Amino acid sequence: MTATTFKLPIGNKCQVTIPKNAMRLLALNVGDDVLLEVNDDHAVLHPAVSVARRDLPEGFWERAMARRGPKPTDIPLKTLLKEIGYRPKAKGPNGRPAPASEGRGKTAGAARGRARAAGHMPAASLEAGA
Repeated sequence: MTATTFKLPIGNKCQVTIPKNAMRLLALNVGDDVLLEVNDDHAVLHPAVSVARRDLPEGFWERAMARRGPKPTDIPLKTLLKEIGYRPKAKGPNGRPAPASEGRGKTAGAARGRARAAGHMPAASLEAGA
């Protein structure tokens, strides 16, 4: 296979433009994803292929999650929302969210304090404004 080289200048926003000929050679279209692989002092650009979880071979996702193993920060979303006191906005008579005057439960600051006390939010993230 013949190697084709393209010189890509880096713009002000640290972006590069892939030339049309390179797009054609890689069978890429606008909106497609690419993977940038960095090995030591060089980089390789690969067309990315996304596969929906439902299209993965049976058992693949379970094996991947088993290899990942549980993380100490893993908690179900429902549990987290309950612990921080989250309540969805009440619906008005027209099906849209009710005006703010109807109240939404506890304040965000109090919710973050409870999450931090429960060990689900590091203190540093609170100080950084998270």
